[in-house]
Amino acid sequence: MFGTSHFESHHQNGFEYLKISKGTEDSASLVFLHGMFGGLSNYDALVEYIDDYNIYVPSIPLYEFKARKLTFTNMAKWLHSFLEALEIENPILLGNSMGGHLALEYTVQHPENVAALILTGSSGLQERDFGSTFPRRNDRDYVRNQAAITFYDDDFVTEELMDEIMEVINDRSNLLNVLAIARETHEYSMEDYLPDIDQEVLLIWGKQDEITPPEVAEEFHKALPNSRLKWIDQCGHAPMMEHPEKFALYLNEFLIELKNQNATSIK
Repeated sequence: MFGTSHFESHHQNGFEYLKISKGTEDSASLVFLHGMFGGLSNYDALVEYIDDYNIYVPSIPLYEFKARKLTFTNMAKWLHSFLEALEIENPILLGNSMGGHLALEYTVQHPENVAALILTGSSGLQERDFGSTFPRRNDRDYVRNQAAITFYDDDFVTEELMDEIMEVINDRSNLLNVLAIARETHEYSMEDYLPDIDQEVLLIWGKQDEITPPEVAEEFHKALPNSRLKWIDQCGHAPMMEHPEKFALYLNEFLIELKNQNATSIK
């Protein structure tokens, strides 16, 4: 959602994705994972501030799964198939909201194939529970108010975005999938797995995040042994959209740190 990306969309082996090459063939790969109501355009603004990497943004096919199979275990299998199809090895994964949860689950399943993690507004420990039904899905104002919780700045909830959301939740099949992944996101905790994740992890969190509030970031930071936590003020659940320049500052510092660590280990 959030409109069409201004980068070219590619299709291969049934996967839809963006590939933005800002380095060479030998450059490291960044894979950006969007949230439940997210889409390919969510990282457009952030990409402008990143150099020297090959960036991939897959469209996660949430509405193509059968509702009963819409689990993080199955989505991680889907992500592994995507990475294999595009021959992406040892990527750095960045995930927002549900995308962060997916990045964590993939790291648990394939620790050998993840170089590092960036989590922002990630589910996996605690997330606001929106319930198991959508009783007022025809009430556009009600849905708008729910969507606005995502952002500190309500201007992000445009009429175009509202049209996309209303189209999804008023399709019965899509709605069942929305409710299924919302339930899975709320119920499937990563708490027991976090201490065993030894990758370097950067947490970037909005101070006014109402969906995964600041105490969730603190819990992630405490549980992940190699994590560091950065805050963005006047920011909600999607920092890379609301404050891409500040987000990129923290991200690029982290990427430089990883490069220096790798250079030191090679010596």
